[in-house]
Amino acid sequence: MSNTPVALVKCDSYEYEEVKRALDESLDLIDALDFVKPGMKIGIKANLVTGSAADKAITTHPVLLKRLCELLTKKGASVVIGDSPGGLYTPAFVQNIYKSCGLYELESSSVALNSDFSIKDGKFPEASSLKSFTYTGWLDDVDAIIGFSKLKTHAMMGMSCAVKNMFGCIPGTTKPEYHMRFPDEKAFANVMVDLNEFFKPALYIVDAIDGMEGNGPTAGEKRHIGAVLSSKRPYGLDMVCASMIGMGISDVQTLLVANERGLGPKDVSEVSILGNYGLDDARIPDFKRATIHQSITFEGGSAFNRIKSIAVKLAYSTKPLVKKDECIGCKKCHDTCPAKAITMVSSSGASKKGTGNIPQINRSKCIKCFCCQEFCPVGAMKVHYNPVGNMLNKMQR
Repeated sequence: MSNTPVALVKCDSYEYEEVKRALDESLDLIDALDFVKPGMKIGIKANLVTGSAADKAITTHPVLLKRLCELLTKKGASVVIGDSPGGLYTPAFVQNIYKSCGLYELESSSVALNSDFSIKDGKFPEASSLKSFTYTGWLDDVDAIIGFSKLKTHAMMGMSCAVKNMFGCIPGTTKPEYHMRFPDEKAFANVMVDLNEFFKPALYIVDAIDGMEGNGPTAGEKRHIGAVLSSKRPYGLDMVCASMIGMGISDVQTLLVANERGLGPKDVSEVSILGNYGLDDARIPDFKRATIHQSITFEGGSAFNRIKSIAVKLAYSTKPLVKKDECIGCKKCHDTCPAKAITMVSSSGASKKGTGNIPQINRSKCIKCFCCQEFCPVGAMKVHYNPVGNMLNKMQR
């Protein structure tokens, strides 16, 4: 499965004609839509993590979604676009996300935005982590799923792309429960892989025209990457995307566990890349990471090697930390925290635009899931390194 081809096509902008050329070429290279038959109902699982304008590089761009819908309806299919963002999984909340992301203009007689907010229970005995779970019911009403993700950094997983995008199948307010059930990075990464293996999308596409670096996946900086990618499996696709932004298997937990399960490649050299845009040309060596993820396994079980492993782990450790002068005291982090590790306290250093209250994190309760950082609406919650880790992070940029 690691040899599933990945199409990598240069795309310089979100201008419709440029998107049309690039997306069409990417899909043609792998015969991506050969599964689509007249009368089918296709679900596009977009990345709509939060309500954000298209130019912020947080969500899947509507121009790409528009072109994909055109191609699907031309083949006689109907389309439903959906996701479960962080927050309430209710019509009012999600419809506001649709509006903020500029999706209502995509609706037509053959294209709809998901309006089914039912919740279902799933069983997956073959799963590594997620043997029972709750998911968004609209996915049961489609004949095939297409995952359409955005290439971004991610504080916990290292990178948010094709594999991570499927976490949006979990209802918004239920997501924190899964962080509590699986606080270990590796176990949580297996949740992402389990979801992909359960739903088995027929196609994966990545919006990497503009991505996000630094304090991603919602509060980083927009970075032009200039590519559209597609594949019928997510793991080689994510390996190519990781390589483009200077990462490898030890930096992205979902890639690591996929390889251990025999589902994905160990290195980008194992992936067949199609298209006239070379990987070397697509790479951005100074792409800023959200965190440092490095392998901390040393050969042998000696006391010295165990000490080395502990030292490396401590050096690379990170934690969420609020920047007081940017915090507006909205309590989003408090309400989102699955471990209930955050309390709001009065502070003289709080932003003048806020309430005067800022979050205080109980480190003994914090599970370092970075939900507070991901869903902070103003980016005031940062990924904080210890001094050694901070130096190493700067060296890798």
